[in-house]
This record gives sequence, C-alpha cells and structure tokens, in this order.
Amino acid sequence: QFATMVNAGLTLVSSLDILIEQVESKALSKVIKVVKSDVEAGSTLADAFAKQPQVFSELNISMIRAGEIGGVLDVILNKIADLMEKEYALRQKIRSAMAYPSFITGAAVIMGIFMLTFILPQFVGIFAQFGGELPALTNLLVVFTKLFNKYWYLFFVTFAAIVFVFLTYIRTPNGKMNFDKFKLNAPIIGEINRKTAVARFTRILGTLIKSGVPILEALNVSSNAIGNLVISLAVTNAKTKIKEGQSISGPLAASGVFPPMVTQMIMVGEESGELEEMLINVAKFYDEEVDRSVERLTSIIEPLMMAFIGLIVGTMIIAMYLPIFNMVNLIR
Repeated sequence: QFATMVNAGLTLVSSLDILIEQVESKALSKVIKVVKSDVEAGSTLADAFAKQPQVFSELNISMIRAGEIGGVLDVILNKIADLMEKEYALRQKIRSAMAYPSFITGAAVIMGIFMLTFILPQFVGIFAQFGGELPALTNLLVVFTKLFNKYWYLFFVTFAAIVFVFLTYIRTPNGKMNFDKFKLNAPIIGEINRKTAVARFTRILGTLIKSGVPILEALNVSSNAIGNLVISLAVTNAKTKIKEGQSISGPLAASGVFPPMVTQMIMVGEESGELEEMLINVAKFYDEEVDRSVERLTSIIEPLMMAFIGLIVGTMIIAMYLPIFNMVNLIR
C-alpha cells in the first residue's frame, strides 16, 4: 500500500497519514504515527524506521535508505513487499507440510505417556508375582517411568535450560557465525538455505543497481539483507577488493561461498554490461530451485516422521509384551 501511494505521487507524510487509518493493527498504527512525526520533523524515512527496530528489520531500513538515495523509493518498497510475501509463502508451505506429522507426533506422545503411566505398571505388577526378572528393554522403560514420575520437573527445567543456553549462544557473534555455518552445511536444508540466501542477495543487488544505486552502496545493502553471516562476510570482503578496482565476480568466486554458476553469470553480466539483468535472472533461477527443493523436502518429511514415530511406539509395545512372552515359561 505504501509503495502504491508513493508511486502515485503522494508525499511521504500524506501516505503515512493514510496508512495510520488503514492498518488493522492498533500497535502498528501507533508506530506509523511516530514515524510520521519524525518525517515531519525533517528525518529521512530510513532514519525514522531505524528508531523502531522492534517493527522494521535492518534489511528494510537498509533497502529504504538505498531507495531514498537513488530516488526509487516506490520500487524498493515494492521489492520489500515481494520479499516478505515470498518468505511468508515459504513458511506457510513448510508449516502445512508439518501440520499432519506434528499432529501424529502429539498423539504418539500422549499415547506413550498413557502406556507408560497406566499400562506398563500393570504388566510389571503381574510379572513380579511370578518372581521373574524383567527383560532389559522393559526394565529400561520402567526405570525411565519412575524417574519421570518422581522428577518430572527436572526434565522440563533441563529442556528449558538447554533451549535458553542455545538461544543465548547464537546471539553472540561467534555463536551466530557457527550457527550460520551449520545452516549452510546441514544435510538437506543446507542447500535450501544457501539457495535462498543467494536468491535474496542477487535479487536485491540487481534491483538496486538497476535503480541507479552506486555499486558499493548496493553491495552494502545486499550484504545486510542476506541473513547469513558467512555469506555477508564474503560480500563485505569482496566490497573491499572492489574498492581497489577488482571486478565483482572475482572476489565472490574466491570466497568459495557462492556456487560457480552464480559467479560465472555475474562475470558474463559484467563483461556484457547487463549485470543487473543477469543478477535478476540468477535470483529467478534460485527461487525456482528453492521451490523445488522445498517440495522434495516436504514430500519426504511425512514418511520419515511416520517411520520414526512407528519405531518409538513399536519399541514401547515390544517392551510391554516381552514380559508376557516370558510369562509362559515362568508359569511352566
């Protein structure tokens, strides 16, 4: 909506004034009022957004700043909207694929708790009357059940502590870097993360260059928009070498982070003078690659989770029925 109004020739203040009335969220409306006040006071839109980091991401602020510098704010606002819609669609696709397996997992957990709490003790009690020893697998489940019933709060506290430590660690510079490395190298999802980051980088860089933003400023904004420190660092290092007069493709290829096809197409774009078009074509290609990869991933998630659940439930059932099989020998 903001992009449409700016493109139609409305001033920033008028556009923000209309948005205050149109947005459904009262909280967002209040934020826009503050932004409007800052703009009326002479602040740039990017600086006004930067004062609201809880609402506007660093990517949004960087892109809007570049759009104001290049005089293409409406184009940039449209690109931000496109990026957000694509990421939202991707999240929804993954959520819909995980909905059924998540439901089955929840049902399996509830059934497992019921079996361990009510059914297993009955089997153990009957078996103990005959003076037999429990099979190792059954005994392991019994010990776990007793520990859980007695110290259930410790399980939750331990889990919460692990999550807290992990979240705290990945907020540190070193933790963020290591986590981003893992996201690029992880099986299956690593390639999806890499392709998504490359598509975002090339699309934003191509859009900014096409809009007339200087190459170094465009690289600076693009590196902030990638969302992965490993690739952002490679772009930042490349920017330093580009200042010294090198091409874009050379330093990017030397980083070893970008796929060869990307750097080769950038090199062709530089030589032909069609760099922005080549970058946008690369972004389109990797967008399609991400869609295909997500479809393949979602097609295998469900059977893998079902197999895992079957293994867990099957193990519990076997553990409970092993004493029954041995009970025949005890009776004899």
